[in-house]
Amino acid sequence: MAKHTPIRMCISCKERIKQSQLIRLQCKDGEIIKYSYKGRSFYLCKDCLNCEKEQKLVKSLQRYCKIDKDSILKMVETHKEKIFNG
Repeated sequence: MAKHTPIRMCISCKERIKQSQLIRLQCKDGEIIKYSYKGRSFYLCKDCLNCEKEQKLVKSLQRYCKIDKDSILKMVETHKEKIFNG
């Protein structure tokens, strides 16, 4: 019997991908942080964190986190490396 692999959806591109290939984040106190195992979270694929899709990513994060566009742009620019490496 095959083992079940969880599938989750990226909030930016809406693509369904294996959970292990996605980055799990959450919005807490106006900041985007790695999931802290408490509260609501969302998933992003690594492709959506690339510069080519940045506008779509910002729009998705703005809708999910309810933060203004300028704050999200600043967070994405400053935290992109931190999000990838933990």
